[in-house]
Amino acid sequence: MCEAGTNFVPIAEAALLLETTEMRVLMMLKKNELQGKTVDEAWYVDKSSLNICDKPKAADIVKAGGCGGGCGSGCGGH
Repeated sequence: MCEAGTNFVPIAEAALLLETTEMRVLMMLKKNELQGKTVDEAWYVDKSSLNICDKPKAADIVKAGGCGGGCGSGCGGH
């Protein structure tokens, strides 16, 4: 599990920093892969956990000549 710090960012910014989706960030929070908190029903991610957790970025799982395989072949990449 990642260590908590004091700088928090909205999940949208965390998703951009991790090059992933907001839904993936929420799942990472649920699995304690990232640290976060809720304020007025909105999630915020501890920015230090983004640096500590070395999670793969989307570019790390892209298949040669196509996407990562989760698009249902709609893109024609595989």
